[in-house]
Amino acid sequence: MDRSAQPLACSLDDTELAARLDAWRTVVRRATTCRVEDGRIVAGYPNEPQLRDRLQELIALERECCSFLHFDVEERPDVIVTELRLPEGLADAARTRILKVFGTS
Repeated sequence: MDRSAQPLACSLDDTELAARLDAWRTVVRRATTCRVEDGRIVAGYPNEPQLRDRLQELIALERECCSFLHFDVEERPDVIVTELRLPEGLADAARTRILKVFGTS
C-alpha cells in the first residue's frame, strides 16, 4: 500500500485503545534508553526472550490498527532496539499522544 494513501488514524475503539496503551506502557517502562529525534523514537530494551516476544506481538498488532506507524526492530546480543517512525502530516495532537506513550522510558 502506498504510504501516502494510509489513513492517519487508529482503528481501535476506546476500550481496545485503552487496553493497548496499558500494554505498551508496561513494555515501555522496561526501556533502558529512549531518544526522540527527527520524527522517530528509538528505544533500547534488555534482550530477554519474553520481552522480545511481547514487543514483536505489540508491533504486529500496531501494524493492523495503526498502519501509519512504522516500526523497525533490531535484535543485538545485549539489547533490542526499536525504532518508531512517525509519518509526515500527522496531526500535532496525535503526535503528542504517541510521544507521550512511546517517547518516555
